[in-house]
Amino acid sequence: MQTVRHKFLCFVMLVGCTLYVLAGGSPLLAQDDCKVMEKAVADAFSKIRKTPSHVYTTATIGDQTFYSESIYADGSIYIKMNGKWTQSSSIKSAEQITEQNKHGADSNSKSKDTCYGPKDAPLDGQTTVFYRSHSETEKGKVDLQIWISRTKGLLLRQDTDSEGGTVVISSRYEYDNVKKPHVRGLHF
Repeated sequence: MQTVRHKFLCFVMLVGCTLYVLAGGSPLLAQDDCKVMEKAVADAFSKIRKTPSHVYTTATIGDQTFYSESIYADGSIYIKMNGKWTQSSSIKSAEQITEQNKHGADSNSKSKDTCYGPKDAPLDGQTTVFYRSHSETEKGKVDLQIWISRTKGLLLRQDTDSEGGTVVISSRYEYDNVKKPHVRGLHF
């Protein structure tokens, strides 16, 4: 049980790191070519904080696969763990953490980054703006793929591949009929 719990906590940390990378603390800051992608992704995440959204995430770490859901609604973030919804934090708190992380982003300035896009790409019947990046840092390699709705500017999907498939995280974002979930128990 401890091993599964440890792997799940690693998964939660990886999702958090992915959000950190995409929300402003990215090694993409190290290269001027990537500023267009950085701005588009930051704008899309800013809209998620203001638009009710339901995020479905699958993470594969080695041979283990984990699933999670998050909902951004009514100024709060809710996370579904072990089949139960829990209120995680306020969106305002997440924004403050993102701002603090931006100040530490210069520590990734030694990364080697390559960005591609924007280009039009279909996704589930929608026209999207597609971006792709490859980053190499002292901590390893990360490939990102991001699809943003051309009409609404909302993030629709993000895929992160770390170290050639050792860690793969894929998140799908939905915006229709999103409501705050029923929460039981303690908040963390």
